[in-house]
Amino acid sequence: MINLNNITSQAFADIHELDTKYVGTNNYLGVAYFWNYDYRHYLRDSSNHKRKRVHDLFLKEGLDVGGSSDRHLKIIQNITNLS
Repeated sequence: MINLNNITSQAFADIHELDTKYVGTNNYLGVAYFWNYDYRHYLRDSSNHKRKRVHDLFLKEGLDVGGSSDRHLKIIQNITNLS
């Protein structure tokens, strides 16, 4: 996983822009936002590792990564340990 703590703001911006293109694919890095507005409180402050795990499970289960459903919420709660 990428350690984003020791990079410049320009490097972060470049990674974020690239990762935006990867949303919905197996190449997603966990940096860019992808989730439905309903889940902003769960994911915006989550680590990129947890974001990637949520994203990858959505893909694995055939869910729209920007969608909203009981299953989306359950996956997010399980990974973020928030209810």
